[in-house]
Amino acid sequence: MDILDTVGEVFGMATGKVERLVTKLFGSSNERRVRDIGFIREKDGSSKIRLGSALERINQLEPDYERLSDAELRESASKFRARLADGQTLDDLLPDAFAAMRESSKRYLKMRHYDVQMVGGYILHKGMIAEMVTGEGKTLVSTLPAFLNGLAGKVHIITVNDYLAKRDMEWMGPSHLGLGLTVGAIQSAMSPNERQPAYACDITYGTNNEFGFDYLRDNMKPRRDLQVQGRLDFAIVDEIDNILIDEARTPLIISGAAADDVSKYPKADWIARQLKRDEHFEVKEKEHSCHLTDEGVRHAEQLAGLESFYTAGNMEWPHLIDNSLKAHYLYKRDVNYVVERGEDHDTGQTIQVVVIVDEFTGRKMPGRQWSDGLHQAVESKEGVKVQKETQTLATITLQNYFKLYKKLGGMTGTAMTESEEFWRIYKLDVVAVPTNRPMHRVNFPDVIFRSEHEKWTAITDEITREHATGRPLLVGTVSIEKSEHLSQYLKKHGIQHEVLNAKNHEREAEIIAQAGRSNAVTIATNMAGRGTDIILGGNPEYLAWDDLSKRYASRLDVPKSEWDALTKQIAEREGMIDDGRKVAEVGGLHVIGSERHDARRIDLQLRGRAGRQGDPGSSRFFLSLEDDLMRKFAGEWVRNMLTRMGMQDGEAIESKMVSKRIEAAQKKVEEHHFDVRKNLLEYDEVMDTQRHQVYSYRQRILDGRNCRQLVQDMLSLQVDQWVREFWKRDYRWEMISAWAKETVHVKLDANNIRDMDREPFTLYLRDEASRQYEDQILESIDENLSLADDPGNWNWQAMARWADAQFGSTFTDAEMKKAGRDGLFDFIRPKAMTAIGAFDLSALDTLMDPAFGQISLSNWLTHRFSLRSDSAEFDNRDPERVIAIVKVKLEKHLQAKEIAFPVEIALNNFLNSSGAANDSGVLLERILGWANARFRANLQPEEFSGKTVEDLAKRLHQLSADYFGNGSLSQRLKELLDQTFPAPNAEDRVAGPILPNADGLASLVNWANEVMQVGWTTEELRRLSCEEVEQMVLAAYDERFRPEMSQTERSLILEVLDSAWKEHLHYMDYIRSGIGLSSYAQKDPKTEYRREGMSAFQQMWKTIGQQVTSAIFRLEQESSGVIESVFQESAASHAEFQEEPDAPPASGPGQGIDASDFQTNSSDSTPPPVQPIRNFAPQVGRNDPCPCGSGKKYKKCHGA
Repeated sequence: MDILDTVGEVFGMATGKVERLVTKLFGSSNERRVRDIGFIREKDGSSKIRLGSALERINQLEPDYERLSDAELRESASKFRARLADGQTLDDLLPDAFAAMRESSKRYLKMRHYDVQMVGGYILHKGMIAEMVTGEGKTLVSTLPAFLNGLAGKVHIITVNDYLAKRDMEWMGPSHLGLGLTVGAIQSAMSPNERQPAYACDITYGTNNEFGFDYLRDNMKPRRDLQVQGRLDFAIVDEIDNILIDEARTPLIISGAAADDVSKYPKADWIARQLKRDEHFEVKEKEHSCHLTDEGVRHAEQLAGLESFYTAGNMEWPHLIDNSLKAHYLYKRDVNYVVERGEDHDTGQTIQVVVIVDEFTGRKMPGRQWSDGLHQAVESKEGVKVQKETQTLATITLQNYFKLYKKLGGMTGTAMTESEEFWRIYKLDVVAVPTNRPMHRVNFPDVIFRSEHEKWTAITDEITREHATGRPLLVGTVSIEKSEHLSQYLKKHGIQHEVLNAKNHEREAEIIAQAGRSNAVTIATNMAGRGTDIILGGNPEYLAWDDLSKRYASRLDVPKSEWDALTKQIAEREGMIDDGRKVAEVGGLHVIGSERHDARRIDLQLRGRAGRQGDPGSSRFFLSLEDDLMRKFAGEWVRNMLTRMGMQDGEAIESKMVSKRIEAAQKKVEEHHFDVRKNLLEYDEVMDTQRHQVYSYRQRILDGRNCRQLVQDMLSLQVDQWVREFWKRDYRWEMISAWAKETVHVKLDANNIRDMDREPFTLYLRDEASRQYEDQILESIDENLSLADDPGNWNWQAMARWADAQFGSTFTDAEMKKAGRDGLFDFIRPKAMTAIGAFDLSALDTLMDPAFGQISLSNWLTHRFSLRSDSAEFDNRDPERVIAIVKVKLEKHLQAKEIAFPVEIALNNFLNSSGAANDSGVLLERILGWANARFRANLQPEEFSGKTVEDLAKRLHQLSADYFGNGSLSQRLKELLDQTFPAPNAEDRVAGPILPNADGLASLVNWANEVMQVGWTTEELRRLSCEEVEQMVLAAYDERFRPEMSQTERSLILEVLDSAWKEHLHYMDYIRSGIGLSSYAQKDPKTEYRREGMSAFQQMWKTIGQQVTSAIFRLEQESSGVIESVFQESAASHAEFQEEPDAPPASGPGQGIDASDFQTNSSDSTPPPVQPIRNFAPQVGRNDPCPCGSGKKYKKCHGA
């Protein structure tokens, strides 16, 4: 250890002593907070309640609630909600609500909240973290703030696993039901239909993963009624340090299969097995990384049979091999993962799969994968089937998910060590709640050995010695592998024991229930560290439920009297009470830790299993210098210190100094993990902002936002952008420069060619081409045949490919080698000059036309929106005037589409349905029945006798146009909305909401009632905001006049948005994987990630606008899935409006259109579908020339 570390430790010890002295004299801030709530713990261990405090008021109300009957108590929720409606706050209700919950718990749970539990409930309600020692009843504490906040909103109680979520709901549920609230629980196997009623409850229990994934899934749903979660008002997080700190490094990801060649992973694994450590690669355990050396790269290239890893198509190999090395040297079986039977993602068959083991909880995490190909590397190492990599469809970190809640609180036994992180990341304060009874646990100093073998021998001796006294023992290990290793030691000594790890997690409740009985020995991974309560003498509740579960589906169904009677009977039968007393007399539960974890909290959780509720207990940790933590962070210094102290092999040492050094090592690791989490959060903040915008936009659509307005906004943005682009002074010359670069590989500056005529430009172009081609040949020779490289490494193939692509030559690498490096320039140059003479300059006829901007605009409108126009219509130098003209044209074009669309999809649906040609009379009746209901008409079959399908289509189109008023209705609606909410003048200062104009509102209501038959009143609309009135009126207009189009717009926007967001996530993953390289250019990777991410996000919205507006004018029969579902919904909604005709149509073939009337010139008797409005221009491929005439490829121009 260097001198700075020594000085730092001495200074830390000195400041620690000063801090303890000040705290002793004046008390800590934590004690003052608890005292403000009302609880005071005296130095002699006694406690008292502060007069006038919230806690005293709660205790004073207890007799009042004891006098209430069960029915009166059940009315508490409705009475409290009435008080909230009268203007009281939750803080005003707190004493009554807490007192009511205390009484309900006494009646239905047979448990009374202690004063310190009231303190914990108060802390949670205030949006803070309550640190409560194991056994202090955190689950019961959560009922207090849950009930209080459940009166005003939804409360989510987050637990660490499904078992605890269901158990806690069933256990605590009766206390909430007894007060008039509803309770539900989310389980991983639930369907969406089962989740909706659970979320509809006032209080919902579930795991962090289920809540997070439901949020993501809800934001992928096509309709609001399919969403399950609802509002995020208040979350109470049990074991909050585990969920918000340990789990926070892993983002929640919903993924789908990605195109992936899985054959590369076994090959990379084979290469990794041939490499030698320290010669071909280096392993850094502290940084958790493996990297190839230069020698390793060359050797791996030879093994892979590749000339170089760093050429196009081969650049993923170093990453693949690094992952394979990680799999072999950093990821260990039965430590980081297990191999067991599981489901094949592709076939659904049962196969051997790799399942990750959570390093903090020790639990298996089926369904999770390591990202970036690491999981596939581990699968290759283990020889199981390699599953395809996945593509992110939706993602969020737990950190950002829980920030979405309006209020957040949590509880745990170990939060103080991470209090700084809780404040910096979540703005959550941590308050330590005093224990109900003084703590009697003895924490013995750590015992340190030189080797692991000595440590395991000493642990076995300690177990044997304590086991002989009859004490129950809990031995904590850090992995499955080590728990099984210790089990072998105990078997050799004939000691009966249980092993609890991820491999037998099904027996977790049973093992823990009996872990407190005399002579019990339990070996456990971190699974036993959280959410478990080891009761001395054993827990009768597990055995009771094991019996009752055969008769009841849920604990909520078990009568309280039956539950109490059975648990008492079991406790007496098994002698649990006497056994518990006996265990306490011999010292209680003894906890043995087999090594220190990276985080101090995990060690404290293990210690916390002993000494609950004032019980006696003890703990001791056994360490060795070969433990992972010691070896990585403290090994060398501690080894030297122990040697100086004279320690020999086989000896053990107990030293507070060494223990402090180990804690310092743990702090280093915790700081490293904090940096990782902070780094993840900073990167995810970019995605969080973007996610919020996308999901908010999407939710507004699901909530009924008028999609026609969204389409109009998209059209307006594009028209503004492209008209200004086309009308730029240098637009023509920039397009010519782009054409030259794309087509003839010549770079031209627009400033140098501006206003040139055709002939001077042609000469200039050929001169520039000649000069630049010579430079390009020399640059390519230097790049591919560098004099700095060995001639054996010269890339003649790449040189030949470049020349062929650039000049249209047919050179081979053999011909180039023959010419030699020195003669290569003269060998290639003649072909380059020939290519210049063969330039195709026909595109210049369009590009150099002075009206090129107008031509581009006309072509753009035709291609993008199927709107044909003459470029002469835009012969105006003012872009604002042109923008106005184009917007008017597009509005009329959109109205025409709205008129035609319902007829198109209806006729296509009827005429292409099965059996359409069998009975033309029935078919006609169906068509006219739909038309009469849809357009409030009274068409009769006689009108179409002897007519063709085209005649019918024309009549229906005219009917649709008349029904729409040929656009006059929508125009009138816009005028009425403008009159109701007139835009304020620019000089007016408007504060608060815009109030409706009384006369305008009355006119709007009268028109809506007359035209749309909605039955509104002015009073009803006057209470709404401007936006709410507008959306309400537009929704009614859509339902009456354009239901098919509005539903299609909604479906189309959601489909395009979801697809674009998915592609954006994929692109952001790609950016993230390589953004670290920007540091080599002296740039901050996080800043570059934000810049690149924002640029890509803006481009995503542009792409969405282009795709939606282009598709809205091309809604055809080919979009069968969406169109058919839209028609079915529309037809169903209009069926109720069908009017009775003046005379019922006669049946039979004599009425209506004869089958022969459906026939056209075709000999096919099948009726032809009505042709919708189509874009008759040829489909433009991405690599075809852009129809605007720029000469560039479509994908590089208007298809970008």
